[in-house]
Amino acid sequence: MNREAGSARISIVLTQWALDSYLDLKHAKAFSPSDYKETLRPDVKLLESFPSNEKFSNSRFWSPATVGKDPLPNGYKMKWHNLGEQRVQLRLTVGLGFDQELLNTGFLCEAYIKTDAKFEHRQLLKFKTRLDLIRKRRYVERGRLT
Repeated sequence: MNREAGSARISIVLTQWALDSYLDLKHAKAFSPSDYKETLRPDVKLLESFPSNEKFSNSRFWSPATVGKDPLPNGYKMKWHNLGEQRVQLRLTVGLGFDQELLNTGFLCEAYIKTDAKFEHRQLLKFKTRLDLIRKRRYVERGRLT
């Protein structure tokens, strides 16, 4: 996604899918309250000024989402490694750069723990469907990150 320097801040939409996955991961104690407060939330808030922060050039933190070798249009992943006591590989799928109306809107779609390549593939196929639903304006917004 290419955005011009000085473009508008991105508004971060929390979808129902993101909220559900957050609650599931919190219940499973995949991350601690301090992980959320000190790492996850600040990293997600960086999306407001995408792509200006240098973290977005680090492929271990941010990358285009792909199914096999096929990139998912408007699809990206945020990645955290060895998070929390369980040392999980946490992923958050993000939709960005849709049509002109949604150009400055980022959609948090779903967070999950990467366990293996097959599970990751299934999650990305779900993400592909969710990106299509966002394009069709068929998603539930549960709030905006502020």
